[in-house]
Amino acid sequence: MSSSEPTLPRIIAALHMLPSEYSRRPDAAPRQRVIDHALVHARIAYEAGARAVCLQNTNDLPIGPRATPEMVALMIDAGRAIRKALPDLVLGVTLVEHGAREVLDIAKAVEAQFVRIKVYVGAMVKAEGLLQGCAHEAIHHRATIGGERIRIFADVYDRLGEPLSPLPLTEACRQAVDFGRADALILSGKTSEQSIRMIDDVRPMRLGVPLILGGGMSFSNLKFFANRADHFLIYAGFVKRGLPDQNGVPVEWDGALIKAFIEATHQ
Repeated sequence: MSSSEPTLPRIIAALHMLPSEYSRRPDAAPRQRVIDHALVHARIAYEAGARAVCLQNTNDLPIGPRATPEMVALMIDAGRAIRKALPDLVLGVTLVEHGAREVLDIAKAVEAQFVRIKVYVGAMVKAEGLLQGCAHEAIHHRATIGGERIRIFADVYDRLGEPLSPLPLTEACRQAVDFGRADALILSGKTSEQSIRMIDDVRPMRLGVPLILGGGMSFSNLKFFANRADHFLIYAGFVKRGLPDQNGVPVEWDGALIKAFIEATHQ
């Protein structure tokens, strides 16, 4: 991130929102409950020492071809609630739906510092079908909305899909940075061992952007990643069952676990 913006902390809390009514899931939460849940967990992370959160509509399944206007509006309302409560938080946005315009519009509206885009270059087959890279859309739309300060964090070979015609990982990463002008790369394999190999393969390229572990971080494998990745997106590592509700909102994250991760990655 530029010198005029907050430094990206090593730990980024991946905040999975409750399933919304727009998913048509039988267990969908009312709109305000989704927002309250996001704000409660952002506060838990912040009070535990985390200074970066990535807001994600992870549970809105099945995934549609593009984010609907209703989902965009919900993400904006949740993001604004977090931004108002925690003005110095480094905030990011991810949509499970493919595309760049919607996620960048949300980021602009909530003053987020970054977006995560899962299929940025190349093409992948995922549960929702065939997805094509959207680097051109991202770069041009970011300029159109005056959002050049929003950083683009690009996944390379998202673990939830398979590349249609796989290039070597190193070439796909080079394309994301040189062709797509990504500001950071997110790497996450289907296993810890694969994630380690991915980072070890890409690190010697010296692409000039941070390498972020996109998932799978735990205390059992932390020692293998702590000196490999620059940053870590963590959701499951913070989860503890049986925590008491806060203001009627179910709580998943344990502040003590978040503190422990932060301390361990800064040693």
